[in-house]
Amino acid sequence: MKILLTTFTFIFTFIIVITGCTNKNIKPVTLGDIDRNTKTESTTGAYLIPKTEDEIRKAYSQYLSHASKNDRSRADALSRLASLEFKLSEQILRDKNDNNEGAADDADDQLYYAQLDRTIELLSTALRDYPNEKNNDKTLYQLAKAYDQKGDEVNTLKTIELIANKYPKSKYYIESQFRLAEKAFSTRQYSLSEDKYTEVIGSKKNNIFYEKSLYKRAWSRFKQEFYFEAVDDLIRVIKFNDFDYYEKLSNSKKDLFNEYFRAIGLSFSYMGGVRALEDYFKREDEFKHLYYVYAHVSDIYLKGERKSDAVDTLTYFASNNPSSNHVPEAMIKIIDIWQSAGFSNKMNIALDVYYAKYNPGKQYWNNRKANDSRIFKTVNKSLRTHILTVSANHHKKYQKNHKLTDYQNAKRWYENYLTHYSSYSQKDNIHYLYASLLAEAGNNKEAIKHYILAGYDSNIIIDKKSAYQSILLASALVSNLVPDLTSTLASKTTQEATNLWTKKLIHFSTLFSQQYPNDKRTIKIIAHASELAYNSQLYSQTITLAESISKNISNSLAIKINTLKANAYFKQKHYPDAENTYRAILNDYDLIQRDKTSTIDGLALSIYYQGKESFENNDKYKAIQHYSRISAVAPHSTIASTGLYDAIALTMESKLWKESIKLIKEFQRLYPRHKYFNDVSKKLTTVYLNSKQHIAAAKELEKLAYNEQDSDYQLAALWKAGELYEDNKDYNSAIRSFTRYAKIFRSPFPQYMESMFKLVSLYTLKKDAANISYWQGTIVSEDKKTPNSLRSDRTRYIASSAALFLARDSHLNFTKAKLVLPLKKNLRIKKRAMQKTVNLYGQASSYNVAETATEATHAIAELYNEFSRALLQSERPKHLDADDLEQYQILLEDQAFPFEEKAIEFYEINLRHVKDGIFDKWIKESHTRLQTLFPVRYKRSPLLDGVINVLH
Repeated sequence: MKILLTTFTFIFTFIIVITGCTNKNIKPVTLGDIDRNTKTESTTGAYLIPKTEDEIRKAYSQYLSHASKNDRSRADALSRLASLEFKLSEQILRDKNDNNEGAADDADDQLYYAQLDRTIELLSTALRDYPNEKNNDKTLYQLAKAYDQKGDEVNTLKTIELIANKYPKSKYYIESQFRLAEKAFSTRQYSLSEDKYTEVIGSKKNNIFYEKSLYKRAWSRFKQEFYFEAVDDLIRVIKFNDFDYYEKLSNSKKDLFNEYFRAIGLSFSYMGGVRALEDYFKREDEFKHLYYVYAHVSDIYLKGERKSDAVDTLTYFASNNPSSNHVPEAMIKIIDIWQSAGFSNKMNIALDVYYAKYNPGKQYWNNRKANDSRIFKTVNKSLRTHILTVSANHHKKYQKNHKLTDYQNAKRWYENYLTHYSSYSQKDNIHYLYASLLAEAGNNKEAIKHYILAGYDSNIIIDKKSAYQSILLASALVSNLVPDLTSTLASKTTQEATNLWTKKLIHFSTLFSQQYPNDKRTIKIIAHASELAYNSQLYSQTITLAESISKNISNSLAIKINTLKANAYFKQKHYPDAENTYRAILNDYDLIQRDKTSTIDGLALSIYYQGKESFENNDKYKAIQHYSRISAVAPHSTIASTGLYDAIALTMESKLWKESIKLIKEFQRLYPRHKYFNDVSKKLTTVYLNSKQHIAAAKELEKLAYNEQDSDYQLAALWKAGELYEDNKDYNSAIRSFTRYAKIFRSPFPQYMESMFKLVSLYTLKKDAANISYWQGTIVSEDKKTPNSLRSDRTRYIASSAALFLARDSHLNFTKAKLVLPLKKNLRIKKRAMQKTVNLYGQASSYNVAETATEATHAIAELYNEFSRALLQSERPKHLDADDLEQYQILLEDQAFPFEEKAIEFYEINLRHVKDGIFDKWIKESHTRLQTLFPVRYKRSPLLDGVINVLH
């Protein structure tokens, strides 16, 4: 780019110097070509015209650096370059404002002011070098603008003065004069500013500074105390604007209007006010905005705390311009002034005067309502406001002093309001205020009428306070606290009147509670009204009232109201709703015990009656559901156990065994001390048995055995439980039942013995030797202690079996005892074991029970026989030689023989049972043994052939 600019400068300069020598086919380059944003090439392609403003500025600068002062295009170039530099400064300023960022600001400021200085330098050079140039007024204007941008006020003013003095025909002349006038005004040179503004005003050209100059000249004259002349200018400027009626103006026009009239008002206030107004407008009698002049003068007096002068000004206008449509406006303004000043008496007088002449019902407004609706609406609105104020003032006085005159005045103005502004009565709360006044004066009949008008629109409350007051008065009427009760309803009896007001009170209370559930007074209203409704058997209304309570209320009231609601549902036989309400009371509130008990009972009864209804409707299943759930939701209620008992009876009747079991268990869990507890438990065993749940039945019988007072039932229950356990192979439980039986019931003796015998059998199945032995021993010992008269064949059999078992056990111990060295010691042990076993077998056979006696006798013989053999087979001493050993063996045989004889004896004793018709395996076994031991008689074989031969 630098190369291009250098080339351009050289060529451009060269062209200027040798214009006459150039090729005639090439078009000469002019200043205008510098500004073009198009590209031009010479036939050789060596020339380019710049395209950007930056390039244009640089091109102009290059041109000026080489151009001669005599060059006729140089002045234009200076002006054009100055414009470009100024434009650049404006761009810098815009960029600076858009990018307001710290350090960059200082650099931008320096660049900005540098550009302005460059612009000023160029313009000053142009003016200096070409003082007679025809466009110098424009150059001066640009220079003034640059100085102004730089903030150089002195040079700005000097430059503007040059335009004003040297170029009266310039298009910048009027603006220059206006700027000079503004400067003079700002420096309080009011005479000079007046002249300058006059110069602008007198210009024949249509200029934009005319209105502003006229207005500012008025202020210049005002500052010089030329008030009449100032008003002249202001009237002229108002007429120049041709303002329409004030209410039709735009907001900006209204601001301008008020500004001009404030200035007029200020001028007249300095001229003496009313008299000056009268004198001035004698020659301006057609001025359509006259009222606003008086109004602004009044406003100025008002701001200066000159209340009386403000009122006098408006009074003068109203008196001297009776046909003006603004007279009511002026009189309303007078009332406003007295009110704002706090002169209530003067305000009341002014209001009385105005009301007498201009209240909305007066004939004055018949035609004016349509023709001048704006004023009618304005003053009518103000009158309404003032009536509200004055009625409130009289009302307050009456409340404070209780004077009849204050009451009458307040009443009069309330009624005046209702006459003319009834459509606003709700908005302004007049019915409520009037009702309050009447109530305070004891006129309750009229008071409640206005409270109702204020408070309700059909079934909607439109004023909360009024509605509340209507409730209070209605409550008083119901309570016969208002003496005019019968007079309001003369055609009805006192009771009928009370009933009527009761219904109204309930209705009002219902509406209030529905619309204002969170009002702190609502809960008391509901409490009172719901109790009244319930006592009057208005159950639906009781419920409606109660449903409108909020949650943020005290416990006691909430409980009371909701209890009334629940009771009302119950009275209506709406038992499900009653249940839900009682339930909610219990869930939501912290009840004292008394309230809690009664609520639970109510809940239980509401459920019980649902069951009763279902039963009466032959819906047994639903009846069972209702009866049974009482104990779930209200287990401690008085009716809960009855409901559950009834449910059990119905399930058993319907053979719903599973449900029966569930309900009976619930009864047992909840009511362990109930008088029907054992009866219910017996039912449970019946249910279990019917449903083939024998183990469960057994368990229940066990429990009954604990709880039942009847010992016979206890005995039977335990025995049956044991049998059921045994039959179902629950041996541990069977053992538990029979053990308990054996430990508790020793009488009757046979059953006692059977229980122990059962235990022996059960432990045998479990292979529990210790317990088998224990109970066998117990059987034997208990039998010994029992008189023979209590015994039976069965008990003898049991006892003999037990003894036999013990003997068998002892026999095993005998067998285990071996005759080994040391022989003497072990022989003693084995003998003791033998003797014990013989005694036990003997005891078993002593019962004379054939099944056990034959076995016991045979076992004794076996015992002796075994001992004999044990002796013969005993371990020999280690130190014996052959002779000694032979002698030792002979001695053993001598010792063993008697025991063998004893064995034969008992085998033979056992054979004797045959003559009694008894022949079992034990007798047969005894005979077999005898064949071996006594072959001579029983086919005896020798034990030791050698020995026997010797013996024989």
